[in-house]
Amino acid sequence: MALFGPCEQRTLTARLVYAFIYTVLILGSVTMVYPFLLMIGASLTSDTDFDDWRVIPAYLRDDTALFRKWMSDRYGADFNTARRIHRLNVTSFRFLEEIPDYRVHDPKVQRRVDDWLECVRTLPDEWVKAFFIDDKRTRPTNQRYARWLMQRFGNDIKAFNRQYETLYTSFTEVAPFEYDLTHKSRRETAPLRQLYLEFRRTLPAHDLNAVLATDGFLAWVERHIGGVEELNALLGTKYESLNEVLFPAERPQDPRWRRLWDRYVRERFPLLFVRVEGNWDRQWQEFLFRRHGTRLNVPFSPTMPEDDRFVDWILFVDTVVPAEAKRLVTVEGLWRDWLRRKYGTLEAVNRAHGTSWQGWDEIYPPRAETDVLTFWRNRDEIRREFLTRNYRLVLDYILFHGRALWNTFVLVVMTVLGHLTVQPLAAYGLSRFNLPYAHKILLALLATMAFPAEVAMIPNFLLIKELGLLNTYWALVLPGLASGMGIFLLKGYFDSLPQELYEAAMLDGAGELRMFWNITVPLSMPILAVIALGSFTSAYGGFMWAFLVVQKPEMWTMMVFLWQLGRESYPWVWMASLVIAALPTLLVFIFAQKIILRGIIVPTMK
Repeated sequence: MALFGPCEQRTLTARLVYAFIYTVLILGSVTMVYPFLLMIGASLTSDTDFDDWRVIPAYLRDDTALFRKWMSDRYGADFNTARRIHRLNVTSFRFLEEIPDYRVHDPKVQRRVDDWLECVRTLPDEWVKAFFIDDKRTRPTNQRYARWLMQRFGNDIKAFNRQYETLYTSFTEVAPFEYDLTHKSRRETAPLRQLYLEFRRTLPAHDLNAVLATDGFLAWVERHIGGVEELNALLGTKYESLNEVLFPAERPQDPRWRRLWDRYVRERFPLLFVRVEGNWDRQWQEFLFRRHGTRLNVPFSPTMPEDDRFVDWILFVDTVVPAEAKRLVTVEGLWRDWLRRKYGTLEAVNRAHGTSWQGWDEIYPPRAETDVLTFWRNRDEIRREFLTRNYRLVLDYILFHGRALWNTFVLVVMTVLGHLTVQPLAAYGLSRFNLPYAHKILLALLATMAFPAEVAMIPNFLLIKELGLLNTYWALVLPGLASGMGIFLLKGYFDSLPQELYEAAMLDGAGELRMFWNITVPLSMPILAVIALGSFTSAYGGFMWAFLVVQKPEMWTMMVFLWQLGRESYPWVWMASLVIAALPTLLVFIFAQKIILRGIIVPTMK
């Protein structure tokens, strides 16, 4: 029924009323759509820009914002290393205002970077780490490793567990086997480490991070000496910042530098990369005799042994071998040796790289230039990766983690079919037969809505447990087959249907089931569509009951898995999971909107 008649609709009052109504409806739609758009925008972010809360994240159109995200993602929690590499004065990449230049478009700079990347491939495995790794397994290297393992083992996690004696439930749980070298670290030979190294060799060189001796030395200085002022006071130097300090691969001549170098090598430098020069067999045998009380015919190894004698070797090198007999294998030294082999002279290196080094000991790996040049070379791919990462992570978690999709599909189908069978039949009986106690039945059905659903969970759980139905589909479906509100709505709708149709069908000899199927159901499609949508929403979005009655992970539904993902992952990944979880309900409503909207209007007889 219209608010105004045909003539009244042209008046100013009518137009103002209609304008007010449409304005309220538009504002209401905006208040519903805008938060959803914000959730979509947040699902495309990471730790650098999650707090910005934009519908369209800035990195999609701004290269500087993209560089900030990429650098934060590249170095992860190791911001101090990135700060030293790029000599930054900010506390986070969030505050980086522009992309550093470093003349990376100069062909000589590009040649220097390409030489460095070629050298990285030749470094020892322990002096290299992969970029893009985090503990919650969301960054690219983690995801690449999971897919590589799936392909390697035919997506059979049980075969992987049998071979490596593990208990993983999905390949997404297998973390990259990286570790930090300590003073007494041995070369890791575990099977999972060797498997990971096999994968890491498939990564491009620009995704590998060389661990420089200078990085470890400066971290040790900050922890044991202090800042640049304390270091200058100790060494008599005039460094403006610690970023200018280079760790000498050779033992320095200056006495003050030499004492600091000796202390660091004795306390912190990985002995795995120390080579002892000279003949130390006699001192070694005497050391073993004092330590074990017996003569052991064990020759001295100039490098850390792989057998059980490595503990004796470490103590001997730290307490007996003088610092001048120790030769260090560092990334900086290996880089200089690589350049010597390729170019021969320092002048040739300077000509090829556009540098002006005065000595070989000044040459430093171009890690800052590598970062920026890698970004410009892969800018479009980086943007696409950020755009789809969170969604790929959620889909991988759902598709390859248990049977979430199948369990959810079975639950939804059984629930919808059950509701469309039990509730219409119950409502039809109450509507067609004039039962004297029908109003009492309706009152009892509506009384079930007076209590929160959580109150009924305890008796329902105890009943399901007594019937032995825990961890089954029946436990998910049976307690919710009948709904008081659904039966009440259906009865009211059935009461409004023309009774003449039923009288004519009875004259033709039709039974109740035939009248129900051929008259009631076709005329009730709108309200049945509403009931079906409600059943789908409750079954698909149900979490607490599904989490309560099915404790086995192989029986978990998608909502339970997404809840677990939210606990184990980051907020932006959780936002992506919410968007994916909302899509099925949205699609069902879009495809069935005409039928559902018809169900809002109760048919009337003219």
